[in-house]
Amino acid sequence: MMTINDRLTEWIQMQQGRLNLQVTRFPLSDVLRVISMQQYAFAQQQLTLGVPETDLVVKADKPLTLFMVNTLVDNARKFTPVGGNVSVELDATDDYVEVSVCDTGVGLSPEDVQTLCDSKVYDPNRIGMPNVSKGFGFGIMNCKGIINSYRKLSSLFSVCDFGVESRQG
Repeated sequence: MMTINDRLTEWIQMQQGRLNLQVTRFPLSDVLRVISMQQYAFAQQQLTLGVPETDLVVKADKPLTLFMVNTLVDNARKFTPVGGNVSVELDATDDYVEVSVCDTGVGLSPEDVQTLCDSKVYDPNRIGMPNVSKGFGFGIMNCKGIINSYRKLSSLFSVCDFGVESRQG
């Protein structure tokens, strides 16, 4: 079992572009159970959070999988107006499980989507709606970095991808 210091060291390595993945098989429901614990926080913002139940088992780094899904759910929460919905959706094939975070937020322009997908570094103030409080984009960059680390680890993970699909409104 990894200690907090081990995870901190891993986080620092991730910030420096190095990452040691601890790949194991685990039920995806373990990650989704933690995500669903945010229901109260979403309700406080008058948002709905939908998290599916599943019996799927995946091969990945469990804490980093939780980090990625949580980061995307949290980003969706930040940019979804009152009364909106955020959901986690799963699509499984024989080769992979696709985890998507969907929301009824304000959306992004095609240029913003391209910037998020293609840039290694970007100015988050130039993405999305102006005059809206935003982070620095480190969460998205870290998610992309984790996916790239998987792809470098083994051809088994060649199907791993990070993408953004959005439209304004």
